[in-house]
Amino acid sequence: MFLVWLLAVPLAGAIAALIAPDKAAKGVAAITSILALIGFAGLLLINRSGINWNWIPQWGIRFHLAGDGLSLFLLGLCTVMFVVALLASDASLGRAYYFWMLILEFSVVGLFASVDLFVFYVFWEVLLVPVFFLLTGWSGQAGKKAAMKWLIMNLAGSFFMLVGVVALAIIHSQNGAGITFEISRLSGMAMGGAVGSWLFFAFLVAFMIKAPIWPLHGWMPETYRESLSPVTAVISGVLSKAGIYGMLRVLVPIFMPQLREYQMLLLIVAIIGLLYGAFMALRQRDMKMVTAYGSLSHMAMMALGVFSLTAVGLLGTNFYMVAHGLMVGGLFLVQGLLERRTGTRSLDKMAGLNHSAPRLAAYFLFFVMGVLGLPGLPGFAGEYMIIQGLIGPHPVFAFIAGFVIVVAAWYMLRVFLAVMQGPPQGQGIKDLLAGQVSWLVPLAGLVILIGLWPAGITNHAVPSLYHVMHFALAKGGIR
Repeated sequence: MFLVWLLAVPLAGAIAALIAPDKAAKGVAAITSILALIGFAGLLLINRSGINWNWIPQWGIRFHLAGDGLSLFLLGLCTVMFVVALLASDASLGRAYYFWMLILEFSVVGLFASVDLFVFYVFWEVLLVPVFFLLTGWSGQAGKKAAMKWLIMNLAGSFFMLVGVVALAIIHSQNGAGITFEISRLSGMAMGGAVGSWLFFAFLVAFMIKAPIWPLHGWMPETYRESLSPVTAVISGVLSKAGIYGMLRVLVPIFMPQLREYQMLLLIVAIIGLLYGAFMALRQRDMKMVTAYGSLSHMAMMALGVFSLTAVGLLGTNFYMVAHGLMVGGLFLVQGLLERRTGTRSLDKMAGLNHSAPRLAAYFLFFVMGVLGLPGLPGFAGEYMIIQGLIGPHPVFAFIAGFVIVVAAWYMLRVFLAVMQGPPQGQGIKDLLAGQVSWLVPLAGLVILIGLWPAGITNHAVPSLYHVMHFALAKGGIR
């Protein structure tokens, strides 16, 4: 019952952090997140049994959670990133900050583990609350505006999803099979015509907003700009994957005919998002916003993998979600350390910092190389599988995706050169402290491990993907 552990520990830790003295709140939260990470290790190595409780039988709702190949390493990504984000946070932020961070971890774990569509929706909604308060309470001057944009856009997406969730259950019951929200049972349901298309777009809009995917990314720039670096690392590294995960978990098995019907439109939207994010990143003079728009481009790359409707493309997306989450989360945290030391994020006001902070420069370069897809690091493997999935059926889109990888190297290396190379401007900065190295070293080591051994993740994902593909194949979808 390690899934119970993964849910209960952050929830109990959130309460403990709220009642602890301010100076002890960070320690309580950090210990809680480490215990949750131990729970994931137990889930991976010892026992993967899930939870399947009869929750609201009159409505066919079961509290059904599982750590299968689609979600297993996303749960690992979640627990790892919350450990490092909490360790990277300042102890002076107070009890409420750590309370909301742990509530956020609880809700994301529940979302990734849900295999009942109603439970999935409940956790989808719950995670809006902690992000809203983290933005309003600990952010820049425009934090409240960013929080409202985040909340309104995501609530709009959630409304469409709620309509879709209820409609799917009703359609299933009208077919004489009884009412249910179990994704596996809904996956075998025949559904075409206008109803199928409308429901497909209801879910698609919600997932594209959360990811975010162009043109439904409006909440992203201000949210990333105004939030604290640990919060940005969690939103970009973990929460953004919820939208892509929803596509894999819900759209592929349930809406394969609609994915096939609208495939060309979806590929065009994703490729525009890929190009838009990359070229917007090139225009930025704010170090953090370069990474933010680069992440927007990478989310479109994952969407391309889904919309390729090929087995290797889906597998690449599943792997790339974990790889990108670790790398972009690490990069945002390193940039946060730089901002605290220099008091700025402007590329025009920093230069030559490697002279006074060589260790910080080395980790900055490492995560930059990971994000741009250096061979040997996991971003390369994820992008390679996605392009491999595109190159047979859609070679033009594969070519454009490959071109954008070159652009990614351009904008990421430009940031590193602007910040770390050249003659120093003003006085130097302090290098990394031992406490900061203590969480950067394991994070970098984990990135290297999955870069050299991607099969450690893909071998677990393949059986679950074949299970998802079973329903898609029955509907003539996956190649």
